[in-house]
Amino acid sequence: MFAVWTWPSCLLCGDDARKWPVEIVAGPFEIHADFEIESPERLVRELHAVSRDVRQKLEIIPQPTKIHIVLFQSDAEYRRYMHNYFPNIPPRRAIFIQDRGPGMLFTHWHSQVAADLRHEVSHALINTGNTQLPLWLDEGLAEYFENSPENRQHGGVYHRAIRTMVQQGSLPELRLLESITKFESFSAEHYRDSWAWVHFLLHHSPDTHRLLVRYVEQVQAGEQPLALSRQLAHQFPNPAQELATHFAGTPVTRILR
Repeated sequence: MFAVWTWPSCLLCGDDARKWPVEIVAGPFEIHADFEIESPERLVRELHAVSRDVRQKLEIIPQPTKIHIVLFQSDAEYRRYMHNYFPNIPPRRAIFIQDRGPGMLFTHWHSQVAADLRHEVSHALINTGNTQLPLWLDEGLAEYFENSPENRQHGGVYHRAIRTMVQQGSLPELRLLESITKFESFSAEHYRDSWAWVHFLLHHSPDTHRLLVRYVEQVQAGEQPLALSRQLAHQFPNPAQELATHFAGTPVTRILR
């Protein structure tokens, strides 16, 4: 999940900063944890891997921006901390917060923490400075990179569901997704449909991949490019049918966690 909130400037710095039992600096990532991480090397490798994957797939130029990752051992302590510092943010299992300072990612240690970290780190890498992608694209990309690398193209929790929709003649509507601007209006179905369009753009053809890369590049440069639905309409007579053809012809593999 991605959010923009004003956060206390002294949260992780200065004399008032909390003393964290574990602090790790690894490239752009600064990890703060209230417990001893069992395998910190594995965590760092995971963070660098998703960072590399996002940048390579979207051809993003690395930015010299720090990303703080705050890990709690228990859900109770995580919720207490978030309520204390961010009382207006609805409870989430993990969240990335960006203001004028460095991005901050908060979560607790649980069975799906690797997927949550991949999701939130994707938000951090894709949204740089004061620029932010449209909500549907931001979440669709994060959902895509949330999967482990071996499941991104032919696996993932949405792949089979989208193929079933296609077989039933029901297709995700890109223009509907583009019209949603409020996070609280974004449903589980919208996450699924956003993932579908991102998957299509990344894997359908070199042209659709280039279209997405160029769009992200323009947004990060502070430009306001033409909506992707309109750009796709210039490229295909029927983009929705093209998406249906794309998923009808892609295999689905078993999801590995």
